[in-house]
Amino acid sequence: MLIAHIPTGYLVAKAMKHEKKSLIFSSMLFSVLPDLGLIYFYLVSRQVSHRTWFPHLPVVLLGTFLVTFPFYHIKRFEKARPFYVLFFVNWLVHLVQDSFTEQIRWLYPIVDRGFGLIEIPANFDHWIISFVFHWSFLVEIAIALVALVVFVRVCRTARNARENSTDL
Repeated sequence: MLIAHIPTGYLVAKAMKHEKKSLIFSSMLFSVLPDLGLIYFYLVSRQVSHRTWFPHLPVVLLGTFLVTFPFYHIKRFEKARPFYVLFFVNWLVHLVQDSFTEQIRWLYPIVDRGFGLIEIPANFDHWIISFVFHWSFLVEIAIALVALVVFVRVCRTARNARENSTDL
């Protein structure tokens, strides 16, 4: 996915009924965290796809969740719970989204093979052009449009609430 992760992060926060800007922003940030490997990919080594690295391994997601889950129940960390949930939900959603057009190793380490729904052929010189002109990019555009519609509705609702409160 090229453009859908951040809008999806916004939609995840809204679906979980979060209104605080810090939670919405964090959700959008968490939605792209597994792709931080791209920094290494572009600056150091382009030998292996960033989707083969640990942030794109569901077993790492599961292991991180299991190790950190006991902290979720500690009263001292109560205020961090929404961030914790958004972090893991967005990580999982990111992997599911990437599985649409890329190979994610869902069964690793049992099976060291990626699984994805479709494969985008390299019809153009650059992979981004091949990606953008493939029909699957319409799914990303649709996700971004849904997020935009939700955002506009939230803004209108907030504006109407402010106007109605000043009318009293």
